[in-house]
Amino acid sequence: MSEEDRHRWDERYRRPGLLMGPAPKPWVVGLEPVLPRAGRALEIACGEGQLALWLARRGLDVTAVDISPLALAKLRAQAETDGLADRIRVVEADLDLGLPPLEPGLALVSCVDFYSPPLMAQARALLAPGGMLMVQVLLQPPGGDSPHKAAAGEALGFAAGLRLHYYREGRIGGRELAQLLAQREPAGLLPFSD
Repeated sequence: MSEEDRHRWDERYRRPGLLMGPAPKPWVVGLEPVLPRAGRALEIACGEGQLALWLARRGLDVTAVDISPLALAKLRAQAETDGLADRIRVVEADLDLGLPPLEPGLALVSCVDFYSPPLMAQARALLAPGGMLMVQVLLQPPGGDSPHKAAAGEALGFAAGLRLHYYREGRIGGRELAQLLAQREPAGLLPFSD
Protein backbone atom coordinates (compact mmCIF):
# COMPACT_ATOMS: atom_id res chain seq x y z
CA MET A 1 0.00 0.00 0.00
CA SER A 2 1.10 3.51 -0.56
CA GLU A 3 0.84 6.62 1.55
CA GLU A 4 -2.32 7.27 -0.45
CA ASP A 5 -3.78 3.98 0.82
CA ARG A 6 -2.89 4.88 4.42
CA HIS A 7 -4.62 8.24 4.02
CA ARG A 8 -7.70 6.62 2.42
CA TRP A 9 -8.10 4.14 5.29
CA ASP A 10 -7.49 6.83 7.90
CA GLU A 11 -10.28 8.90 6.35
CA ARG A 12 -12.66 5.92 6.62
CA TYR A 13 -11.72 5.26 10.24
CA ARG A 14 -11.84 8.95 11.19
CA ARG A 15 -15.62 8.68 11.56
CA PRO A 16 -16.80 8.35 15.15
CA GLY A 17 -17.71 4.91 16.40
CA LEU A 18 -16.72 1.59 14.91
CA LEU A 19 -16.99 1.48 11.14
CA MET A 20 -17.42 -2.30 11.10
CA GLY A 21 -19.59 -2.57 14.22
CA PRO A 22 -18.61 -3.83 17.68
CA ALA A 23 -18.27 -7.58 17.02
CA PRO A 24 -16.23 -9.83 14.76
CA LYS A 25 -17.84 -11.31 11.64
CA PRO A 26 -20.61 -13.83 12.41
CA TRP A 27 -18.83 -16.67 10.57
CA VAL A 28 -15.82 -16.22 12.88
CA VAL A 29 -18.04 -16.40 15.95
CA GLY A 30 -19.52 -19.59 14.48
CA LEU A 31 -16.05 -21.15 14.49
CA GLU A 32 -15.55 -20.26 18.16
CA PRO A 33 -15.77 -23.84 19.51
CA VAL A 34 -12.76 -24.99 17.47
CA LEU A 35 -10.52 -21.90 17.71
CA PRO A 36 -7.64 -21.87 20.20
CA ARG A 37 -8.09 -20.24 23.61
CA ALA A 38 -4.41 -19.87 24.52
CA GLY A 39 -1.15 -18.93 22.85
CA ARG A 40 -0.21 -16.17 20.47
CA ALA A 41 -2.33 -14.95 17.57
CA LEU A 42 -1.78 -12.63 14.62
CA GLU A 43 -4.54 -10.60 13.03
CA ILE A 44 -3.58 -9.34 9.58
CA ALA A 45 -5.26 -6.08 8.45
CA CYS A 46 -7.03 -5.76 11.79
CA GLY A 47 -8.76 -2.41 11.18
CA GLU A 48 -10.40 -1.23 14.40
CA GLY A 49 -9.65 -4.56 16.04
CA GLN A 50 -13.02 -6.15 16.70
CA LEU A 51 -11.56 -9.60 16.05
CA ALA A 52 -8.33 -8.87 17.96
CA LEU A 53 -10.34 -7.85 21.03
CA TRP A 54 -12.57 -10.92 20.76
CA LEU A 55 -9.54 -13.20 20.51
CA ALA A 56 -7.88 -11.51 23.50
CA ARG A 57 -11.05 -11.96 25.57
CA ARG A 58 -10.82 -15.67 24.75
CA GLY A 59 -7.30 -15.85 26.22
CA LEU A 60 -4.98 -15.27 23.26
CA ASP A 61 -2.11 -12.77 23.16
CA VAL A 62 -2.75 -10.92 19.90
CA THR A 63 -0.48 -8.99 17.56
CA ALA A 64 -2.79 -6.81 15.44
CA VAL A 65 -1.33 -5.33 12.24
CA ASP A 66 -2.81 -2.60 10.05
CA ILE A 67 -1.70 0.33 7.91
CA SER A 68 -4.08 2.86 9.52
CA PRO A 69 -2.82 4.64 12.64
CA LEU A 70 -6.36 5.89 13.31
CA ALA A 71 -7.80 2.36 13.28
CA LEU A 72 -5.01 1.18 15.56
CA ALA A 73 -5.66 4.10 17.94
CA LYS A 74 -9.30 2.97 18.20
CA LEU A 75 -8.11 -0.56 18.96
CA ARG A 76 -5.66 0.64 21.64
CA ALA A 77 -8.36 2.76 23.30
CA GLN A 78 -10.86 -0.10 23.34
CA ALA A 79 -8.24 -2.53 24.65
CA GLU A 80 -7.54 -0.12 27.54
CA THR A 81 -11.25 0.28 28.26
CA ASP A 82 -11.78 -3.51 28.21
CA GLY A 83 -8.72 -4.23 30.39
CA LEU A 84 -7.03 -6.08 27.52
CA ALA A 85 -4.09 -3.77 26.80
CA ASP A 86 -1.61 -6.34 28.12
CA ARG A 87 -2.98 -8.96 25.68
CA ILE A 88 -2.90 -6.86 22.49
CA ARG A 89 0.14 -5.49 20.68
CA VAL A 90 -0.59 -3.19 17.74
CA VAL A 91 1.80 -2.80 14.83
CA GLU A 92 1.45 -0.23 12.06
CA ALA A 93 2.75 -1.76 8.83
CA ASP A 94 2.32 -1.59 5.08
CA LEU A 95 1.25 -5.18 4.41
CA ASP A 96 2.04 -4.85 0.71
CA LEU A 97 5.67 -5.02 1.89
CA GLY A 98 5.03 -8.24 3.84
CA LEU A 99 4.44 -9.04 7.47
CA PRO A 100 6.49 -7.28 10.13
CA PRO A 101 9.09 -9.45 11.89
CA LEU A 102 7.28 -11.97 14.11
CA GLU A 103 8.36 -14.98 16.13
CA PRO A 104 7.00 -18.26 14.74
CA GLY A 105 4.86 -20.51 16.89
CA LEU A 106 1.46 -18.85 16.49
CA ALA A 107 -1.68 -20.64 17.65
CA LEU A 108 -3.82 -18.65 15.18
CA VAL A 109 -3.37 -16.37 12.20
CA SER A 110 -6.46 -14.54 10.96
CA CYS A 111 -6.89 -12.47 7.85
CA VAL A 112 -10.38 -11.18 7.13
CA ASP A 113 -11.18 -9.16 3.99
CA PHE A 114 -7.56 -8.59 2.98
CA TYR A 115 -6.20 -10.39 -0.06
CA SER A 116 -2.49 -11.15 -0.39
CA PRO A 117 -1.22 -14.57 -1.49
CA PRO A 118 2.38 -13.75 -0.43
CA LEU A 119 1.18 -12.92 3.09
CA MET A 120 -0.65 -16.24 3.31
CA ALA A 121 2.62 -18.06 2.60
CA GLN A 122 4.33 -16.04 5.34
CA ALA A 123 1.42 -16.71 7.71
CA ARG A 124 1.57 -20.49 7.20
CA ALA A 125 5.27 -20.44 8.05
CA LEU A 126 4.51 -18.72 11.39
CA LEU A 127 2.04 -21.34 12.61
CA ALA A 128 2.96 -23.58 15.54
CA PRO A 129 2.25 -27.31 15.24
CA GLY A 130 -1.53 -27.43 15.59
CA GLY A 131 -1.80 -23.70 14.77
CA MET A 132 -4.77 -22.52 12.72
CA LEU A 133 -5.17 -20.24 9.71
CA MET A 134 -8.53 -18.44 9.38
CA VAL A 135 -9.12 -16.47 6.18
CA GLN A 136 -11.92 -14.62 4.41
CA VAL A 137 -11.35 -12.92 1.06
CA LEU A 138 -13.52 -11.18 -1.49
CA LEU A 139 -13.91 -13.00 -4.81
CA GLN A 140 -13.47 -11.58 -8.31
CA PRO A 141 -16.67 -11.08 -10.28
CA PRO A 142 -16.77 -13.04 -13.56
CA GLY A 143 -14.16 -11.49 -15.83
CA GLY A 144 -12.85 -9.30 -13.00
CA ASP A 145 -9.21 -8.42 -12.51
CA SER A 146 -9.06 -6.55 -9.21
CA PRO A 147 -5.70 -6.94 -7.42
CA HIS A 148 -7.63 -6.98 -4.12
CA LYS A 149 -9.84 -10.00 -4.82
CA ALA A 150 -9.21 -13.73 -5.22
CA ALA A 151 -10.15 -15.79 -8.26
CA ALA A 152 -12.65 -18.61 -7.79
CA GLY A 153 -10.94 -21.53 -6.02
CA GLU A 154 -7.76 -19.54 -5.36
CA ALA A 155 -8.26 -19.29 -1.59
CA LEU A 156 -7.94 -23.07 -1.28
CA GLY A 157 -4.27 -22.59 -2.12
CA PHE A 158 -3.85 -20.51 1.05
CA ALA A 159 -4.21 -23.78 2.98
CA ALA A 160 -1.39 -25.50 1.06
CA GLY A 161 0.35 -27.97 3.35
CA LEU A 162 -2.31 -27.60 6.05
CA ARG A 163 -5.28 -29.74 7.02
CA LEU A 164 -8.45 -28.05 5.75
CA HIS A 165 -11.26 -28.01 8.32
CA TYR A 166 -13.69 -25.60 6.70
CA TYR A 167 -14.11 -24.07 3.26
CA ARG A 168 -16.99 -22.15 1.79
CA GLU A 169 -17.07 -20.08 -1.38
CA GLY A 170 -19.86 -18.13 -3.07
CA ARG A 171 -22.48 -15.56 -2.18
CA ILE A 172 -22.37 -15.15 1.60
CA GLY A 173 -24.12 -12.31 3.42
CA GLY A 174 -24.66 -10.44 0.16
CA ARG A 175 -20.99 -10.59 -0.90
CA GLU A 176 -18.97 -13.00 -3.02
CA LEU A 177 -16.53 -14.55 -0.54
CA ALA A 178 -14.24 -17.45 0.19
CA GLN A 179 -13.80 -18.51 3.82
CA LEU A 180 -11.47 -21.14 5.21
CA LEU A 181 -10.10 -22.59 8.40
CA ALA A 182 -7.02 -24.80 8.12
CA GLN A 183 -4.55 -26.24 10.61
CA ARG A 184 -0.91 -27.21 10.66
CA GLU A 185 -0.56 -30.83 11.70
CA PRO A 186 0.03 -31.15 15.44
CA ALA A 187 3.45 -32.35 16.54
CA GLY A 188 3.66 -36.12 16.66
CA LEU A 189 3.68 -37.94 19.94
CA LEU A 190 7.00 -39.30 21.14
CA PRO A 191 7.18 -43.08 20.96
CA PHE A 192 6.64 -44.81 24.27
CA SER A 193 9.67 -46.61 25.68
CA ASP A 194 10.26 -48.58 28.88
